[in-house]
Amino acid sequence: MQINKPLLTIAIPTYNRSSFLDELLLSLAGQYEGDPQVELLVSDNASTDETPGIIAGYVARGLPIQYLRNVENVGADANFVQCFEQARGKYVWLIGDDDVLVPGAIAKIVQYLREGDYNLVYVNSYSFQGNASPNRVESGRPPKVIKDVRLFVRAVYINFTFVSGNIINKDQVIAANQIKLSSLVGTNLAQLGWIYASLNGYVRGLYVQEKLVGMRTNNTGGYMLSQVFGPNLKAVTDRCLNDGSLARSIINGTLMRFLPAALLNSRRSSGRFEKEHAPDTILRPVFRGNVRYWFFLYPIIKMPYSLASAWFFLIRVLNKIDKSSGSLLMR
Repeated sequence: MQINKPLLTIAIPTYNRSSFLDELLLSLAGQYEGDPQVELLVSDNASTDETPGIIAGYVARGLPIQYLRNVENVGADANFVQCFEQARGKYVWLIGDDDVLVPGAIAKIVQYLREGDYNLVYVNSYSFQGNASPNRVESGRPPKVIKDVRLFVRAVYINFTFVSGNIINKDQVIAANQIKLSSLVGTNLAQLGWIYASLNGYVRGLYVQEKLVGMRTNNTGGYMLSQVFGPNLKAVTDRCLNDGSLARSIINGTLMRFLPAALLNSRRSSGRFEKEHAPDTILRPVFRGNVRYWFFLYPIIKMPYSLASAWFFLIRVLNKIDKSSGSLLMR
């Protein structure tokens, strides 16, 4: 191990979200105690707003931020990859610039990482809108050590794409040397490169039940949901995840649990799908051979909104049954 190598790097990719970044750094500053085993890194993708001033203000107040500023905007994926590659810690925790950590989160995570060695750590989250108001750490919910990779994938599935919820053992990813991360730039899913590498070499993971991350909702922007969680997700998963049963579990979970809610919410927000962005034209060519597409998604897309909402209620019931039995997701 390198001398003075941190145990954990908290890496924040950011672009033109100075107000959100301010809230995140405020949530970190209140709990960071100068632990040399924790590195704070911000990768600024050539922001044109107040981001440099926000960073300078926190540094002046004693928050030890390693600040990287790109000369030009290289895109979100490339900035994510830069965060991962520049992080010096054994573990890397990318945190979205619009999310927050609850008070005490860093101390909890450092404690867990000191107590065991993991390929992956998944951190539970809660959602919020508007201004951040971090919750307190929940007590009485110890983390779960999971040695069966299938159980870990089943617990997390599409949330592997939520960068703020995943802590990666970078040392193990680098040692595996499985994929050139830059090849995933442009998919909006570059983070799956190191996550799937961790799953390919999985020995054990930690599922943190405490909701330590506040996830800001309705603030994605910049990508087409059906394209990213349809063709892009399928291609990256098939290419980078060695175990076909794990790949099917992630794709099936996306079709059954994530996309129905996401697409219904999109209909609720806009009232209709624009013809050129109709989800069926993007998703059907990729998933038409999977019966889950026709049962869980097609009615949500094609039915009148009132009927689609009723169908979604049925889907939620079936998903609750499946979550306890595992009868559909893993097949």
